[in-house]
Amino acid sequence: MARHKKSQPDLFRTFIRRLIPMLLLAMLVWGVLRPALDGAISASAQLLIRAFEYPRVTHLVTEDHRAQVRRTDLTTSRVPTVALTEIHFNTIVLLALFLSLPEPLSRRQLERLFMGWCVLLLSQTLNLVFHVKCIYAFDLGQWSLAAYSDLARNAYGFLRYFTDLPGRFSFPFLIWLGFSWDQLSGMINTSATEATPSPTRRRGRQSRSR
Repeated sequence: MARHKKSQPDLFRTFIRRLIPMLLLAMLVWGVLRPALDGAISASAQLLIRAFEYPRVTHLVTEDHRAQVRRTDLTTSRVPTVALTEIHFNTIVLLALFLSLPEPLSRRQLERLFMGWCVLLLSQTLNLVFHVKCIYAFDLGQWSLAAYSDLARNAYGFLRYFTDLPGRFSFPFLIWLGFSWDQLSGMINTSATEATPSPTRRRGRQSRSR
């Protein structure tokens, strides 16, 4: 006899029940990968900044989960730093959402998780780039005023703010929705259909009650 497959409403309820344990698992995975994420995001941000910089003077040094922002053409008494934990902690949310879906270890789901994670890493890299640019534009005194216009300061300030607050919290959900919309729409639509009886069903019930 063929194994009974779960209905879509059952899959949706299973997804909701799995969120909390998968969130705990995602926190564990993130904790293990945290040093690697620090290095990968810092290296990617440095590469992106230096690609549009002449001469290439920016160096991002990772230490104690912070990115030290160093320039070879400037000597300052204080080395500015950016907290990397705040930038990539939203990895936990993305992992938990993908792992809560049906068959999370299937090839299809792992490929989607990999692609979604790559997009999230890009957003985290850009977030660090805008933090570094804001340090250059605002925090280096007269050098900042001479090197950056008001327009550039406003642009970098807005981009840092956008990738900090709405971006960090919304990007994992938007990426997950984008790569898993077919599954989610099926679960939600079928669940709503099951919860609301069709007119034919209602007429059938009324005739039986008579």
